[in-house]
Amino acid sequence: MYLQTKNKRKRISEILAIVAMILLLTYIADAAVAQGNKQGFLPMSAAQRGMIFGASTIVLFFVSFGIGFGEKAKITTVLLIAGGAIIGTSVLAASAMAKGGLASIQNSFVSVVVLGYIIMGLGILRAVQKK
Repeated sequence: MYLQTKNKRKRISEILAIVAMILLLTYIADAAVAQGNKQGFLPMSAAQRGMIFGASTIVLFFVSFGIGFGEKAKITTVLLIAGGAIIGTSVLAASAMAKGGLASIQNSFVSVVVLGYIIMGLGILRAVQKK
């Protein structure tokens, strides 16, 4: 019974990390398409896109880590590291390319960058953690 519950936690953690990565990549692709246009391929504004896709991605990564805490799941570990790095770096790069560069970065963007790197750190922690 214990092994079955442990496998379910691992599986749920993996699924949540995969869904989070899919949402993150969809968000980034839509933002890239919207760069030259007013709107990307999703029928929503940049603020709506950030609230729905960005916030849910961050929450899903944290929930995935929490559910799979103490488990050794390579898929989840890699997705946490990659997802955190993508979140932090993409927001930082977008802020650097905006008018005014990094000097004009807003506090909300700084918090997203920090959260992205915290997610990456949790993935690294999971990778070096002994079973």
